[in-house]
Amino acid sequence: MNNQFISKVFRWLGLGLLLTFAIAFYTSTNLNLLTIIFSNSGHLIILILELILAIWLSSRITTMKSSTAKILYLAYAALTGLTLSSIFIIYNLTSIIFIFLATSIIFIIFSFLGKNEKIDLTNYGSYLAIALLAVIVLEIINIFLMNNTLDIILCIVAIGIFVGYIAYDIRKILIYYERNDNMACYGAFQLYLDFINIFLRLLRLFGRDRD
Repeated sequence: MNNQFISKVFRWLGLGLLLTFAIAFYTSTNLNLLTIIFSNSGHLIILILELILAIWLSSRITTMKSSTAKILYLAYAALTGLTLSSIFIIYNLTSIIFIFLATSIIFIIFSFLGKNEKIDLTNYGSYLAIALLAVIVLEIINIFLMNNTLDIILCIVAIGIFVGYIAYDIRKILIYYERNDNMACYGAFQLYLDFINIFLRLLRLFGRDRD
């Protein structure tokens, strides 16, 4: 039963990632959409909508209809695709593909670690949350400091944190989640956030700019 459920989670994860990158690529080729998103307050509105969807999905997941959970998850993935369109303008396509594959390999490795019951991950959640909060605060401060060395260090630390979250979230999904469509979508949402955060930070570290 666990394997069937985790397979469903991964299917939703794959669908979300496919939707995000398809929309991101299409948007990067559409000048009108880019103008709407990145001029005036378009980008801010999308970020606020993403936050609302994330809070709604997290707080109501156990009571909402299965169709609503699926729509919210896919809507979040679609909105993320709009904001991620900039990576296809900034970075070389080959570099994006390579880093996506590298992120996928990292994800697979730590997913297997998360499924390994011999590794105790019970108390890791609170440590990861504290570490992530510290990184976010420092990243906000660094917006004003604009220190490149600190930015690189924070990227590396954040990658380590989200890699830890992959294993922790997989274990949490297997142990605590009910085996239904709502929780499959929510589990996919948690892993989706881990994947995207690792991908973006690897891209900042190793991505090659377009000529």
